[in-house]
Amino acid sequence: MAAGPINFMRILIAEDDELLRALLADFLSELGHEVKSAGNGAELVKLALTERPGLVITDLHMPEMAGDSMIAMLDMYPDLAGIPIIIITGATTAELRDMGIPKEIPVLLKPFDFARIVAAVDLVAPK
Repeated sequence: MAAGPINFMRILIAEDDELLRALLADFLSELGHEVKSAGNGAELVKLALTERPGLVITDLHMPEMAGDSMIAMLDMYPDLAGIPIIIITGATTAELRDMGIPKEIPVLLKPFDFARIVAAVDLVAPK
């Protein structure tokens, strides 16, 4: 079992793959974080407006609203702009560049190791 989080966070996950979404939520919950999840970007934006997350973990390719559109929408709300984001994706480097994903957003390419999730969460966690 991994060590507990240095800083507890409220984390929202947007991932259309139900199994991966459940695995991420369970893993991060076991580390002591409060985790809620959504099946697409539109659901996550609605959730973020009420939950005020400390971190968003998102896929990019999802139905209804893709991750890049969701990131742009979050930035439109003053209370949500600037929330740390981690991207988990199967997108190529060229696709990420074409989407205009800021370089400061950590990107984990699928498939990934859960230790990399812990490292990325620690990277963006408030100190």
